[in-house]
Amino acid sequence: MTAPVPPVYIHSMRVEVAPAALEEMTGCVCFALRKAARAVTQFYDRALKAHRLRVTQLPILVAASPHDSVPLAKLAQVLGMDRTTLLRNVRPLVRRRLLEVSLGADSRRTEIRATAAGRALLARVYPEWKRAHAQALRSLEGMDWSRSLDTLRRMAGSAAR
Repeated sequence: MTAPVPPVYIHSMRVEVAPAALEEMTGCVCFALRKAARAVTQFYDRALKAHRLRVTQLPILVAASPHDSVPLAKLAQVLGMDRTTLLRNVRPLVRRRLLEVSLGADSRRTEIRATAAGRALLARVYPEWKRAHAQALRSLEGMDWSRSLDTLRRMAGSAAR
């Protein structure tokens, strides 16, 4: 027979966050940008759905298309993604034969290349993307988009440091 287990008492102290602090945090730049990014992603995903392409995959295909091949690490850096996230988005494109992944000449680095099918898909996607992009820009009426884009690029650059 085993001995009875003695009771364990856990003291829980509830910590309250000041309402003013909570209110201040609702104006967080990160919260607002992530919320906007989710909405914009869903909008573009609907526009590209007929092509079975997600907007998270589109910049990868675009960035890989003008090159014979591009090192995975360089592509990740250009797109501001970590390699794991990039690979997760590359795999479906490889399965659809829109991208090819191979070892570089030195056999130490992974390289990505858009296939003819990938470039052809970009040509077919372009009109839908252009319509969606124009609609997105119209929704930003009154904003100087090029200035906002410059600001976002600066933010992304400083966040990467």
